[in-house]
Amino acid sequence: MGCVYFHDLPVYRLPREDYYKARDEYVENALFPPGTRQAESFRSMAITNPDSLVAWRSRLQDSYGGCWEFNEIIGYIRLHFLGTQVRGEYFGSSKKRIVRTRKKLLEYRTWKLAPEVFIESPQGNGEIVAAVREYIEDCRRELPRRYIDASMFEAMALYINWAALLCADNT
Repeated sequence: MGCVYFHDLPVYRLPREDYYKARDEYVENALFPPGTRQAESFRSMAITNPDSLVAWRSRLQDSYGGCWEFNEIIGYIRLHFLGTQVRGEYFGSSKKRIVRTRKKLLEYRTWKLAPEVFIESPQGNGEIVAAVREYIEDCRRELPRRYIDASMFEAMALYINWAALLCADNT
């Protein structure tokens, strides 16, 4: 009996909305520093030459960290079945203090992020998906200041024959 890995959940430093809000504030403060004469001259330049403003915004957005989807990931939870249990291995950043950066090294952190969740009998698709969702919620409690993105899991969960996948693990 081996493990069947069935999904990797990305773990983010912060939610998408918070990241883009902080990035927009950074760009605005860099372009138009509050309380300076430079802000007014940049505003007048932006009106007369809007193309340069677009170029500066793009450059500042890239220097801040780019798009959120892949640049803010700080770890992954690799979900798998072990018998009639749902478990998740955690691969995360090796740094103690995690800040926005493009340089990441993800390493194996633990074989079980949260306590395993047992799948109730009878083991139909509904019971299995409920156990996986419960495990994901337990992982969120284990990583309180992080954002675990389960949107892809939820999008595909209804289309997978979970019972067959679990049986394949136990053979």
